[in-house]
Amino acid sequence: MDGETVKLAISSLRAIEQVKLSFELDQTNLTPYLGAMGHVVILDEYGKKFLHVHPSSDQEPVFETMFDKPGIYKIWAEFQQNRKVRAFPFVIEVTE
Repeated sequence: MDGETVKLAISSLRAIEQVKLSFELDQTNLTPYLGAMGHVVILDEYGKKFLHVHPSSDQEPVFETMFDKPGIYKIWAEFQQNRKVRAFPFVIEVTE
């Protein structure tokens, strides 16, 4: 998207564990969007479980959450860079 890339690192892919989602991106022009340094939306494979997560701190794009059961999840990470809001999609599989 406009040459910007984002990589996702996940501390665990197991259900019922606290999970840290860390996003690697160029933070040079990263600015708050809707009061936060980023937003993450997570939807389960059935479209029934919806999570909206904010960063753990105001300084870096790191988010904490928990997946309550195994399955496929779609993650959208939104960041504002150079006054443009960009959404980056990811698909993960959470195990037991």
